[in-house]
Amino acid sequence: MNYTKYYGYLLMVTGVIHYLIGLVMDWSTLIDMHHSGWFSSTIVDDHMLFDREAILWFLTLGAFWIIFGWTLQKMIEQDFKIPASLGWGFIAIALIIIVPASGAYLFLNQGVLILIADKVTYSSTKLTEPTRSNMA
Repeated sequence: MNYTKYYGYLLMVTGVIHYLIGLVMDWSTLIDMHHSGWFSSTIVDDHMLFDREAILWFLTLGAFWIIFGWTLQKMIEQDFKIPASLGWGFIAIALIIIVPASGAYLFLNQGVLILIADKVTYSSTKLTEPTRSNMA
């Protein structure tokens, strides 16, 4: 079974969850930014407002995961193979950001799925060594 057939969609769902959590948890900050006129609303009186910067980057990262998942899904549909290095990268992200209240465990699961699919693909396409019986 190809574990990564819908992997891009899984990554898109991760991005949507990330984005929705940002909207729900920091809605009041977004309202404040709206009242400040959005443009340059993260800096007031030459002081950076950390809560506004944080939500901006949080939502930007959620959008990135959605776009990356969409791109990855299109690549899968065109029979591109997902490299194992992406799986290892997601596992590294999950292990570095190991916070119980975070969603980093989603990347651990996704990284493992990529590695499993890579191992299955590699073992099914592995070339055999020539022997005397098949050289004749």
